[in-house]
Amino acid sequence: MFDANFYDVQTDEEFWVSGPKRDRTDTRYGPSDPEIEPEAVDAYRAFLEGAPLPGRENG
Repeated sequence: MFDANFYDVQTDEEFWVSGPKRDRTDTRYGPSDPEIEPEAVDAYRAFLEGAPLPGRENG
């Protein structure tokens, strides 16, 4: 994995996964809009507004 930190075990496709950042620098190379899974949009917007990430409510 030269330029990835995860890969799909079924397809061997390599990709980079970044954690969300409140300053919106979520992407690896330069400014651009991150791709957000549709079921995570509400949690991402809440995170940007200051809420903890799901599962991280206690730290």
